Amino acid sequence: MSPLLELNRVHFGFSTPQGFLPVLEDFSLAVEKGEWASVVGPSGCGKTTFLKVSSGLLPPQAGTVLVEGGSPRGRVAYMPQGESLLPWRTALGNIMAAREAEGPVDSETKRQAWALLSDFGLARFAQSLPHELSGGMRQRIALLRTFFARRNLLLLDEPLGALDALTRAELQEWLLRVWQNLSKTVVLVTHDVEEAVLLSDRIFVLTPRPARVAMSVLVPMPRPRERSGSAVQALRAQALWALASAKNYDEKS
Repeated sequence: MSPLLELNRVHFGFSTPQGFLPVLEDFSLAVEKGEWASVVGPSGCGKTTFLKVSSGLLPPQAGTVLVEGGSPRGRVAYMPQGESLLPWRTALGNIMAAREAEGPVDSETKRQAWALLSDFGLARFAQSLPHELSGGMRQRIALLRTFFARRNLLLLDEPLGALDALTRAELQEWLLRVWQNLSKTVVLVTHDVEEAVLLSDRIFVLTPRPARVAMSVLVPMPRPRERSGSAVQALRAQALWALASAKNYDEKS
């Protein structure tokens, strides 16, 4: 069976006044259907560019990107960094926007959006505007909107990165419950190695720019995972070692 997401020897870079800046170089990875994969790497290595290439927003300059065996366009739900809610729309309206992008919506779509809010404890905020919600609540709504899109592959770019430690820990548990209930394939970019270990089936470790996959770390533990447990801490140490090693990675050596 083919992977749901497959990048094969992808190259991508930007033209700058100083010349060509390579960002992804000979970049290959594969993510299976139903898998949660996380991507970690040094700051500025090209993680966001990887997501944009995987979503079809940026076409590769060499190599191939396949989602469900074809072009990624129209097959991916992508949640970028930062505030992404429409400020003039309610929480319910923001979630509905995931389907409105595909065409007119009907009362059944609205009922499904209400049910999604209710299932994950947010029904009482359905008519709230973004400015009336906390940062953690806004991220919950943005994540539900991404899950509500009729896409099997979700690309999440640091969705919890701006939250305080306590809120982040709560949302990690909540996000895992959403994923387990809605059966999507997730690729998460994060700078938090422990978060990757707690949530993922597999962690891809990238080199500095131009990014390549230096190593993948399997996380063969049942969920939920105990943050302070010895197995989690051992895998966290392994992933941190892989990340440190990747900083000196040279494929030609």
